[in-house]
Amino acid sequence: MEERGYKLFVPEEEEPGKDSEVFYNKEMLVNRDLSEVAGEVFKEQIKNEEFRVCDPLSGSGIRGLRYSNVATEIFLNDANPEAVKSIEKAKEANDIEAEVSNKDANVLLSQHRNFFHLIDVDPFGPFTTYLDSTCRAANHQSFIGLTATDNAAPTGSYPKTCRRRYSSEPVKNSFMHETALRIYIKEVFENFARFDKAFEPRLCFHEKHYSRIMGRVTESKKRANQNLDNIGFLSYCPQCRWRKLERLEKCENCGSSTKIAGPLWTGKIVDIRFTEKMKEKIPEDWEESSDLLDMLHSEGELLTPFYDIHELASNMKISVPKREKVLEALEKKGYPVSRTHLSPTGFRTDAPIEDIKDIIKNIPV
Repeated sequence: MEERGYKLFVPEEEEPGKDSEVFYNKEMLVNRDLSEVAGEVFKEQIKNEEFRVCDPLSGSGIRGLRYSNVATEIFLNDANPEAVKSIEKAKEANDIEAEVSNKDANVLLSQHRNFFHLIDVDPFGPFTTYLDSTCRAANHQSFIGLTATDNAAPTGSYPKTCRRRYSSEPVKNSFMHETALRIYIKEVFENFARFDKAFEPRLCFHEKHYSRIMGRVTESKKRANQNLDNIGFLSYCPQCRWRKLERLEKCENCGSSTKIAGPLWTGKIVDIRFTEKMKEKIPEDWEESSDLLDMLHSEGELLTPFYDIHELASNMKISVPKREKVLEALEKKGYPVSRTHLSPTGFRTDAPIEDIKDIIKNIPV
């Protein structure tokens, strides 16, 4: 089969899983599209002649092969011997030079300390198993991509698992996937900080069944120390639906007791200077990926966790108005506002919740 012009060799199956002879998931196309463009932008920014890329959990090899337009060296690895055979075939069919190995991913990464300029970790489940070795292998100026499919834990379905795996308390509500993203980023940041490296998010999002964390790494205690201020908590009021990226026991809007999530990342999850460059490079015919990138870019500057218009209308016991009308009214009042990639009925704004509710109440249905 082919993906974006690259040939790959995998057995056909209805749904890929852990027991696949060679793993390839077509549902991750958008993930790989945005990762490829992000890698291209990052390479241009650091202006390095050398650019070593590692895909330590390669499966079919497609993720690593798609970085061939920017890499000076590519390292593809999988613990599954059948996957290695498929990678070797794909390497030859696409006329791409790459070092292919059949090792445990942690072993490969730990053998290459401070070596790779781009590491893309795409596992089953959580990425935490590979974080320490990724921190060791990351160059003093590098780019890291991590995929997580264990969303049930940091979104609050399995709070004990979240506490054990991420040392954070989740909250299950309408914006739980944003909370999960912030818990993931916190975990990545703290792991790199222990190695005296600073991780700074460039593009973090949730799509379908996975969350994706991408960011820049620099070997800088100073930058890591500065970003410690972005580790904090999120307070949420189940009564009036107020939320804030601070730890507050009482709701500032109605005075009710809050639910608190964290510790988590309280800073920006998208860097719009970075996504602006990505928008210039992404091919026009990658429509789904381009649309997601546009959405991420538009909401990148707004920090307050997003609101769901159906949830607010239900809380107010009124009919649901059209979202676009609400957005227009918020803009007229001078508030920055955007749709969000996290929900088809969500929007993001830093307007006070009472102003949002007044607007919703006064829009004719």
